[in-house]
Amino acid sequence: MGEWMNDSAFWVYKQMSGLTEVETLKTLSPLLAVLGITGFLVSTVLAFVLPLK
Repeated sequence: MGEWMNDSAFWVYKQMSGLTEVETLKTLSPLLAVLGITGFLVSTVLAFVLPLK
């Protein structure tokens, strides 16, 4: 699981940061994992705070 080289965001991030492919994989994959977990937690909390009726 994680970022891979056939995603356009990978290449944009790589070019704008000036990193190599390996460095980009090592930095972008954890970043996206944190973003995904945070989004899940916020959604879960909001589902309890503001439930749909």
